[in-house]
Amino acid sequence: MNKFFLIFLPIFLFSSYINFPYNLTLKKDEKAYFNVNYKKFSHKLVLWWTLYKNNVLTLVYLYDDFPHQITLYKNYPLNNFLIKITDLKEPFPYLMVVFKNFNENNATFKIYLFNKKNVKVDYKGKE
Repeated sequence: MNKFFLIFLPIFLFSSYINFPYNLTLKKDEKAYFNVNYKKFSHKLVLWWTLYKNNVLTLVYLYDDFPHQITLYKNYPLNNFLIKITDLKEPFPYLMVVFKNFNENNATFKIYLFNKKNVKVDYKGKE
């Protein structure tokens, strides 16, 4: 029993399940790390933004170590994007990242989780 706590104690100390919707504020090139657990599988998600110019934000994210680059505006149809957690038939679980605001070199996002059955998201922190 003591071996169990020694092995899993660091995992419990340095990760936390987050409640949705989750508000996230990032500085330029500051990365936010998440682990997305679906059934038996764990996927890494890393989010950061690199450029804000002419009211357009360039966001980069890695999902399962595959890079994606998105341009977001503050206005509705262009201020969000979806990250599919798995490629199953609908209704598949997905994350929606919404760009809310930009001020003083900080970008604010709101992250939603839809169809969240069997999905847990661990927030690992910023770097």
